[in-house]
Amino acid sequence: MMTNGRAGQPNTADLRIRPGRDETRKPKAVGLVRTDVSGLAAPRHANEIRRHAEQLGYRYLYTVRPPEHPDTDPIGYGLTIASGVHAAALIVYDLASVDNTPARVCETCDLETVCPPVTWARAMSSGLAPEHTHPDHPLTVAEAHRIMQQHITCRAITCPMKAAAFRCLVRVGALVPPAMSPRERAAAHGLPFEPIGNQPPAWRGPDLATLLDVLDALIDADPHTRAAQP
Repeated sequence: MMTNGRAGQPNTADLRIRPGRDETRKPKAVGLVRTDVSGLAAPRHANEIRRHAEQLGYRYLYTVRPPEHPDTDPIGYGLTIASGVHAAALIVYDLASVDNTPARVCETCDLETVCPPVTWARAMSSGLAPEHTHPDHPLTVAEAHRIMQQHITCRAITCPMKAAAFRCLVRVGALVPPAMSPRERAAAHGLPFEPIGNQPPAWRGPDLATLLDVLDALIDADPHTRAAQP
């Protein structure tokens, strides 16, 4: 079993020694595997991350395994290493490994997920004011409470600072995440929901009863279906 002292060290089994000329021309990538997220599936996730990187044409350097310590920021830990080796991409198994916040990674490099296989391109310019960018240190509970008050008008999905504070308070049990998304809550109260950025507005199609009526009519109109009915 890997100890916490070794957890953050590069996986030398994944390290390529003396890459060939064609290999050095490929963009570099590192993987991030968090045992607190992957659990017993961590070895399998590491293998799938490496395989995914090679399929995409990256030069895979190694797998980063952040130390399991309450004061460690695992995402920041991985991004520091990725930046230090000038990696073009950080590869994870799924978005849970980056706390469902791809925007934070995209401030530094591309993000590649194995499941589902999606590329989250690096943001050339985030356009965020400094007070809205992700904090450069793990937040305390007091800081998180203060940020939530200061950013009360922000949306966590577009404000990395508020998202970090939100996760901090959820982690310590000081805040319970809502069971419904903002779009669902707006729909439940009959309120319009403003799309985020370039997100298209929700399609307002027919209700379920109308769709079922149309389906029944199609079935009745099908001669093969009528012939099969008793």
